Amino acid sequence: MEKQTENTGREPGNTAAERSEGIDTPCEVQFAQYTGPWRDQFLSKGDRIAVISPSALPSREQVDAVVNGLREWGYIPVEGKDVCEEVRTLEDCLEDLKWALEDSSVKAVFCVRGGYGASEVMDLLPEGLIESARKLIIGYSDITVYHAAWTAAGLPSVHSSMSAAFTDLPEANAEAVKKLLQGEIPTYTCKNGSYYRTGKAEGILIGGNLSTFTATLNTAYDCTAKGVPYILFLEDVGENLQHIHRYLTLLKHFGVLDRASGFIFGEWVGIPLLDGDDINGSSRGGAYQSTADMITREFTGSLEIPAAFNFPAGHGEVNWPLLMGVKARLTVTEDSYSIEWK
Repeated sequence: MEKQTENTGREPGNTAAERSEGIDTPCEVQFAQYTGPWRDQFLSKGDRIAVISPSALPSREQVDAVVNGLREWGYIPVEGKDVCEEVRTLEDCLEDLKWALEDSSVKAVFCVRGGYGASEVMDLLPEGLIESARKLIIGYSDITVYHAAWTAAGLPSVHSSMSAAFTDLPEANAEAVKKLLQGEIPTYTCKNGSYYRTGKAEGILIGGNLSTFTATLNTAYDCTAKGVPYILFLEDVGENLQHIHRYLTLLKHFGVLDRASGFIFGEWVGIPLLDGDDINGSSRGGAYQSTADMITREFTGSLEIPAAFNFPAGHGEVNWPLLMGVKARLTVTEDSYSIEWK
């Protein structure tokens, strides 16, 4: 693995709330039909897709956007019984997920929104149900819990926008989600910003939302404990720099960072960089200029592991889809980085 000291240039920051890092990052996207061992997981027009929300309560408008959007894509969406019932219980959420996994006519599970609550549902899901169902689950944010569980079960999943795929995403971004569901796998080539570490890494792609991902450690669905090489993807929204530092410290203490073969950091949206923060860098060599600056100085700088920053996925204006739980290759040079699946 090539060793390269990170570029020490500074990303622009905002003293009130840090801008989303990566929205303007140029990326080229190419697609190729997947021919690997998970060919049967991908979808064909006419497939039935369960539409559920096994996390927080969505609005009727969000559910309708997914149902109508999937229908326009050529699928048969089947709405769960308690997707947006305001008085639904934890057991109702669990029953919708169990139905989606157990119904043999359903090919995949499309989540309407994230939010909070996935960990509670996963704690109650019968053991072995994910493995026996062998179905893609699609979503991000709190759905990171399910990505971890699917990866721990040895199955792929799709990290992508949910209802926003049919309402708010740029057309090319939404088209990438559509293609990935049908087995057209993207290869991303993106220009570096001010932070990176060169090198090459291979491993299954794991991770997602940082604050949610830390809640899966040392659980039955801890995908870092599989004993196989992995590339770690992380993003977050609406936290502060102190919380980001704390979550990454947990990953460090659990050995998750040291065991990674590579890092892909996505967008950090609405992360304040205020002088009054307990963790602002002033006692660590100078104020942090961005989340990427803090991560580089405090966590990745001493690791001889390739790291890509500002990949446009997460809670920003764009959210390029990622195939989780499948072997990927990360290549970082001084000018750019690429993400591809094998």
